[in-house]
Amino acid sequence: MTMIATAAALATVSGAVFAQTAAAPAITWEEKYYNPQPAAGDLTLPMPCGGAMVFRRIDTPNSEGAIGDVAVVLGQEGEAQPYLDGLRRGYVSGPFSDAGGAAGSSVRGYFWMAKYELAEAQYTAVTAPTCPDKAPRKRDFLPAVGHSKIDYDLFAQTYTLWLLHTAPQMLPTVGATRAFLRLPTEEEWEFAERGGTALSEAQFRAPLPPLAEGESLSEYVAYGGTDSAGGKIQIIGTLKPNALGLHDMLGNAAEIIGAPFYMVRHGRMHGQAGGYVKRGGDARTPAESLGQAIRYEVAPYDLISGTVASDRFTGTRLVISALSITAPDQQAALIGALDDLARPDPGLKGTATETEARQLLDQLAAAAADGREKSRIDRIRAVIDAAQAERNAQRDRTLRMVISASVMVCDQAVQRLLNAFAISMLLPDYDSMEMTAMAAHDTALAAEVRAEREAALQKLRELKALTEGEVNEYSDLVEGLGADYSPALLAAQVQYLRPEIQARSARRGSCLALLETHLDARRTRGFADMSLITKDFTSMAKAAADLK
Repeated sequence: MTMIATAAALATVSGAVFAQTAAAPAITWEEKYYNPQPAAGDLTLPMPCGGAMVFRRIDTPNSEGAIGDVAVVLGQEGEAQPYLDGLRRGYVSGPFSDAGGAAGSSVRGYFWMAKYELAEAQYTAVTAPTCPDKAPRKRDFLPAVGHSKIDYDLFAQTYTLWLLHTAPQMLPTVGATRAFLRLPTEEEWEFAERGGTALSEAQFRAPLPPLAEGESLSEYVAYGGTDSAGGKIQIIGTLKPNALGLHDMLGNAAEIIGAPFYMVRHGRMHGQAGGYVKRGGDARTPAESLGQAIRYEVAPYDLISGTVASDRFTGTRLVISALSITAPDQQAALIGALDDLARPDPGLKGTATETEARQLLDQLAAAAADGREKSRIDRIRAVIDAAQAERNAQRDRTLRMVISASVMVCDQAVQRLLNAFAISMLLPDYDSMEMTAMAAHDTALAAEVRAEREAALQKLRELKALTEGEVNEYSDLVEGLGADYSPALLAAQVQYLRPEIQARSARRGSCLALLETHLDARRTRGFADMSLITKDFTSMAKAAADLK
């Protein structure tokens, strides 16, 4: 379909279909087609003609409030084409929060991304002048390929308008504004494709998605080769999802991104905007050429035919997003949040000196004799603030690593105590077995029992030494955190990490709560109390073992 034909069809939809669907829209399509692998947390939005599209929540947690975001390393190290796939830092942040209200009002920011690639049945439901005579079948849920980026942008626009007319309550809100649909940015796409916060940093940075033992790449990715798609695009949801529940982010159909193409220049994007970007490879891509960083530039126009460019192996998927600034009264909060990002932590040594320097610059700017002098001083202040904000971001990442390490040490110590309890409970059995053997004059058995008891006692001694070492290590971490950082900063990082740590295991969640207790105790007593830490670890282990 040409751009002109598509625009005409969408103009028809804006009138005809809106008029036909004035009542609350009902989903009449069979779920097994539009959502072949249902999962907890799916968000389903209605579409024209009884259709539906399913989305997954992509968390972008931050601890910095209204202006916070998540720093991510994108691309891949050692790529053959570093100008395409090279390493660079990016940032991602979702507009929605569990608390509602203004953007960034909660540390749990997120956005929504389509669970599957845009299917032909969904594209037709929005772009066709009238609804098809029959409900779509399985074959109609192949990815919608062969359209241009302009077509996909118009699709997102028309679908948004249809929802605003027929089911506005289905769209999330931010402040007083409603969400809308669009193509994803490159940062959103790669962050979600790699698995976001559902994976460890090492798994996130790997060239390919993590596989469980016994799994193969072909269970997740439709790529070129006889062991996979072999050049044939698959119906949506045929293969397993990634860690966030998203299907076919790699392989099957390549996916057009909303932002223009930029080359990579040593850790940052080059200044020239080019054509469009497609990501993920497709059903023709050989397995050895696949990678989570794979990206290509796409020409927007075919200069030979004089038409809008399209490709029969390239489609897209949508995200649900929202405005960044949703109310006039946000200005003060945003400016305050920016100031907070560049403010040194009062718990750090040297903070008073840095604060005085900032105040002095403010005074010099206020007393400047002319606008040029004031502008130069303001520029110096801006450079200092930007550098401080970057130092603060690095500090926060380091703090989260130390807090996570503290939780892991606690978890290990509690597990060793549990192992020690289990061995201690067996010691009376060894005594009983030795007495029985001696009564039966079985000296060989008695000697064997004594040897096993001694091995158990040696294991207990080893566990005790290891636990004492972990208590020492944990105490040092508590001492460093409590001595060098303010309570407010530590609380913000703990809050940031809490959902992730609790999701890993209930015991690690308990260790995080215990760390908060030990940090409070350190502030009260002036030191990390190892006897208290040992007592608390032992109590947690006894509770887990159901011992009194």
